[in-house]
Amino acid sequence: MGDNKELLEAEAKLQGQAEIWQYMLGFADSMVLRSAVELRIADTIHSHAHPITLAQIESGVGSSSSPSLDMITGLLRIMRLLVRKRIFTATPPSDNGETLYGLTHSSTWILNDAELTLAPMILNLTDPRKQAPWQYLSSCVRKGGDAVKKAHGHKVWE
Repeated sequence: MGDNKELLEAEAKLQGQAEIWQYMLGFADSMVLRSAVELRIADTIHSHAHPITLAQIESGVGSSSSPSLDMITGLLRIMRLLVRKRIFTATPPSDNGETLYGLTHSSTWILNDAELTLAPMILNLTDPRKQAPWQYLSSCVRKGGDAVKKAHGHKVWE
């Protein structure tokens, strides 16, 4: 009986650690979403009107040079995370083809040119200037003050 209680306690502790890791890395989700908006990934897929390959996405992101391994790897990582988050779909290859990436109901909200879009809000909320005051939150709790003023030298509406 004691072993079962210890096992449950160990599982709960491990679950707690997993939750803390999710909070610590939560910023990465926002920054990857920002990258998808900046690269216009949803727009590129939407312009084809059907799921497309990673190479087709890469050609649509407007890189100024021929794609390097680093560029493809970075795009693949972005797509992998956004598929995992259900922002895009990934259809496994058949007959030795390539994975096809498609839109979801979520990704239609990050189309830059759509009438209803959250793309500008994503760019706004993930802007480094908007993020900077959060770095001063604990200092303001300890010592007082305004986090925006500490980050930018003036209050929000000054």
